[in-house]
Amino acid sequence: MAPPPTIGELLKDKPHIPLELFVKLAYSLSPDEIAKLPPQKLPENIPLDIVDQAPIYSRRALEDLILAANSFHLQRRLELQDTYGDEVVAALDRAKQTKSAATIRVFKNKLADLATLTEQYKKTKDRGHLDLLTNNIKHINSLLMDVRAENATISRSAQLLSAIDPITPNDGAHFRSAITALRTLNEQIEKLLAEYLLLRLVIINREMQEKNRQVNQLEEDYMTLQREIDVLREDLERSQTLWKRAIQRGKANQEGDDLQKRISGLVTEQKSKEIAISENDLTLWLDTIVDVSLHPFTREKSRKVVSDARVALYNLLNKYCMSQEGGAKQIARNPFLQIDAKQAIRFMLMSEQFILDYFSKKRNENTAWISDVAQVKMEDLDGLEKDLLDELKKSSKFLKKNA
Repeated sequence: MAPPPTIGELLKDKPHIPLELFVKLAYSLSPDEIAKLPPQKLPENIPLDIVDQAPIYSRRALEDLILAANSFHLQRRLELQDTYGDEVVAALDRAKQTKSAATIRVFKNKLADLATLTEQYKKTKDRGHLDLLTNNIKHINSLLMDVRAENATISRSAQLLSAIDPITPNDGAHFRSAITALRTLNEQIEKLLAEYLLLRLVIINREMQEKNRQVNQLEEDYMTLQREIDVLREDLERSQTLWKRAIQRGKANQEGDDLQKRISGLVTEQKSKEIAISENDLTLWLDTIVDVSLHPFTREKSRKVVSDARVALYNLLNKYCMSQEGGAKQIARNPFLQIDAKQAIRFMLMSEQFILDYFSKKRNENTAWISDVAQVKMEDLDGLEKDLLDELKKSSKFLKKNA
């Protein structure tokens, strides 16, 4: 009867020993059996506390084995570095280390918190919850570029290793294993990003819808005040005619001062009827639509919400530009208002130009947001830009026709 196979023979065909399996073996085998484990198949960077927790009689053998494994991996690393270069070794290291990248962990935790807040908002429909969600979105967005940069680095590492022609079969197996690990991680991060993009779309769409509701609600009050201002301006012009000033100079001056004060008061009240829309808001809303429309993991799932969000964005963008233009005209027609005209008129930003500038900046940014796994291309960005501009023009014509 043949003797039972040794541990070394059982592990002969395994490319490497996972850390979990090694720990089990270290705590259950005899010192002689531990000494027979192949160092070249042990994992790198074995935690030192494994030795402290092992049976006393096995610790010396375990220390010697780990020392031999560390020596092997160091020598192996130096050989790879000499043969393939520093970039390849860095890519191989990345395949082992990115699973614990702090950026990804923080992003994942923030996303879980955001999902919880979203569920709470769905139940309450409370404006305070929506504001909290929007603030959380802005905070997570500050992590977005780092996550994308991390993912792009992972993608480039996989591409680099794929382009290498390995000298030995052992090197080839090592590279293939690293490429698989990198691509798996790349896809996991893309799915995490897709989850965030969809959640962000839902939240930002609700924010834009609420903003539009407020705009429509206050616009009528604004226009009522505008009509009062126009009437007072006509009275002001009549009070300052050459004939009236010649006949009743004192009275005309007093009347003019009173009218100017009333106009200034109404303009101040009119300002309180405006909804604050900043370029930062518009950029966030446009980012939300662009990112989710380009990502293949989200574009099909988001068509209906994206359609609603686009309509809301076009309306808000047009309202923003109209209010800015209207503010400039107000200053020009009422020079006695205490506002820096140059500073106020500088924002004469038209809707189409805003989108053109946005996409120009998007192209010039670090392309970390373009992923190998996501297969997002510059042509996709070009097509989306044209699509948005075409829809915006139709929206603008509709607004003008119904104004």
